[in-house]
Amino acid sequence: MTAEPGLKRDLVRLPSTPQNAPYSAAVALGAMIWTSGSLPIEPDGTVSDDFATQVRTALKNLESSLEAAGANWSTVVKINGYVADIEQLPALNEVYTDVVCRFGAPARTTVEVSRFRGAVKVEFDAVAYRPQ
Repeated sequence: MTAEPGLKRDLVRLPSTPQNAPYSAAVALGAMIWTSGSLPIEPDGTVSDDFATQVRTALKNLESSLEAAGANWSTVVKINGYVADIEQLPALNEVYTDVVCRFGAPARTTVEVSRFRGAVKVEFDAVAYRPQ
């Protein structure tokens, strides 16, 4: 299948994405961007034990993917959140409101998942618009 004439699919890779990873940090097609899941991994490869810190780090990593693709929090239309414990939703919402909702709250789905690898407790992905 090919894209519409005139639309170019841009595959966005970040320096932090492993070279052999079979995915892109984000994909842009025309004015729309879809990101891969962003984890709470610090630049040094560590993951905090603190849930709120994990949320802030995962959102910072998501923001990096958005910016590399030409978007920002003001152009996000949908965010999906995945958590290890849905009872942590109040803590997630506190950080999320501070980081994401400065430009209004995008549509969001948050679900509990059965498990993550290692100490990870949260992950986010997003759909955004990129001004052309």
